Amino acid sequence: MTQQLNRWSYRIISLGFIFLTIGILSGAVWANEAWGSYCNWDPKETWAFITWIIFAIYFHTRTNTNLEGVNSALVASMGFLIIWICYFGVNLLGIGLHSYGSFTLN
Repeated sequence: MTQQLNRWSYRIISLGFIFLTIGILSGAVWANEAWGSYCNWDPKETWAFITWIIFAIYFHTRTNTNLEGVNSALVASMGFLIIWICYFGVNLLGIGLHSYGSFTLN
């Protein structure tokens, strides 16, 4: 059961990683057309890149035989937490082009 769950999580994360990569690349192309630069280091862009790096580390820990002691499930969980930070924290609390802040911290 644990191996099957591990396989399914790997497949789902792989699919999500592909979509995240396509989203980041297409967003960069769109930003270049709209604003004249591929990346403005907006908080949303930065956190999307951090998310991409975390899941790249996940795949690296899964495939590298020298890192067998590293638990890839912990890296995947950290990536899941980063996605929530990117989605809620940056969208609702951040300040930038991609912020839809309805909450303000005083």
